[in-house]
Amino acid sequence: MPETHPDPTTGSDPAAAPKVTASEAPRHEPSILSQRALLARDALLAAALLGITADPLLRNGPWGIGLLIWMLQFAAIVAALVRRDGRPLSREGSIWLGAAVFFAGGLSWRDSGLLHFFDVLAMLSSLVLLAMSMNAIPVPGLVAARVRDLIRGAFGTGISVAAGAVPLLLHDAELHTAPRQPNTGRVRQIGRALLIAAPIFIVFALLLSSADPVFGSLVTLPDFRVDVALSHVIIAGFFAWVTAGWLRRALLAPPASADAPATPLPFTVGATDVTFALGALNALFAAFVIVQIGWLFGGEALVLRTTGLGYAEYARRGFFELMWVAGLLLPVLLGAHALIPDSDSRTLRLYRRLAIPLVVLLGAILVSAGARMKLYVHYYGISTDRLYASAVMIWLAIVFAWLVFTVLRSRPRTFATGLVASAFAVLFALNVLNPDALVARSNLARDAAAPAKAAGTDLRYVATLGGDAIPMVVSALTAPGGAGDKAAASDRCTAAATLLHRWSEEGRAGQYQSWTQWNVARSRAMRAVNAHESELRQLACAKTTTEVIAVPASP
Repeated sequence: MPETHPDPTTGSDPAAAPKVTASEAPRHEPSILSQRALLARDALLAAALLGITADPLLRNGPWGIGLLIWMLQFAAIVAALVRRDGRPLSREGSIWLGAAVFFAGGLSWRDSGLLHFFDVLAMLSSLVLLAMSMNAIPVPGLVAARVRDLIRGAFGTGISVAAGAVPLLLHDAELHTAPRQPNTGRVRQIGRALLIAAPIFIVFALLLSSADPVFGSLVTLPDFRVDVALSHVIIAGFFAWVTAGWLRRALLAPPASADAPATPLPFTVGATDVTFALGALNALFAAFVIVQIGWLFGGEALVLRTTGLGYAEYARRGFFELMWVAGLLLPVLLGAHALIPDSDSRTLRLYRRLAIPLVVLLGAILVSAGARMKLYVHYYGISTDRLYASAVMIWLAIVFAWLVFTVLRSRPRTFATGLVASAFAVLFALNVLNPDALVARSNLARDAAAPAKAAGTDLRYVATLGGDAIPMVVSALTAPGGAGDKAAASDRCTAAATLLHRWSEEGRAGQYQSWTQWNVARSRAMRAVNAHESELRQLACAKTTTEVIAVPASP
């Protein structure tokens, strides 16, 4: 055994000195930082970068290409952080990330208020599903999810977005263990000196600039507005905060929460409950369908005799109520199935026997709703509201068909996949079909085919639509033989004044102030109006070309 000698400087025996373990090492050593802490710090830096870039890209509304650029940057940073964590982005995660970028791009492609709302909703839903697939909370992905899992995932992501930045800063990043660099002391000294010198310099510079105009012209301080600076800080801080919360949910949420047992439902239902609830709905729906058969085949005479309403008014008052019936029946059926214990096979069989005829009766109600909408459009023309309502009806029909093939055939776990996939498919189709252009084309064709006295109402309405519709409206007003030729002078005047107010260089001066708001459809609309501005000004009422035109919605 080798002989040890005392340290000549301290007189102590080296063998007797206590050994320092890794856990007892100084906390400023870089080696003690965990992989989780390093990833958390990268997430904080990424959130700060995305917050800073969100300020110039997203501060001006309505959003356009700026949102697409920001989402592309977001996608690149998420992919880099996933690689930094040493794990690949799954195929499902790549799909949701691509969907978020696509629907963000919808705001720089189409110009429709309702479509933009649904595109933003789809973008946020894609990010919720992306976070769920990346961290398997509450389930690994959409294929394994039930509807209740989707609700839990959306709620959990919302909570993390709102408050996740706090644990990311205070705990996950382990900022208290920041390594001390050799030049840290010098940097702190320089920073302290700048903090002391800056206010003194600014005060004396302001005083001397005021004392001598010549000197003031040489020493000009930047124009600083507290309210403008505060708005930049708030916008950048907001997006940095929510991004940090989302990144924590997607990358750093505690794995234990993924294995936590599902919260039991507050109560269950039995055979008697299911019989009374679904049985009563079957009787109610059957009575309604019998009445619908009467008006579908009895014609306008039966409707007028029994209700006192005209055919068009009867159709107008019924469609949206029927859509609410279809929309509310879905959570009723899903909720009833969820409240039946898996072990209660008798109640499950009874549920299926009552749910299947209920879905069949609902199909008949949807057919009635479709007939009402067809009649409604025949009399009043199509509007964007009616088009989107029809799209929702088609989606509900798909969902109920999928319900029959999944939940009612003892395969409830696959229902959520079809529910989400069909919603995204319908919204994708709406983006491709271009709703505002479709509505404008249909209404202008009605005006062109209508008698001269009846034309013009649709012309005034389509002039208020988004940029996708405007080139067709300009053509209808200025081209010989268009729908504008049949319209009354007041209708042409109102439509032309509306176009000039919304899309001319003078009219849009205060509306689109930044390149980040650029949009394909809006750009085409502006070009079309500017190319025919002189013709439109000849048609427009002189006193209303620079005023806000109050145009009634399509009836």
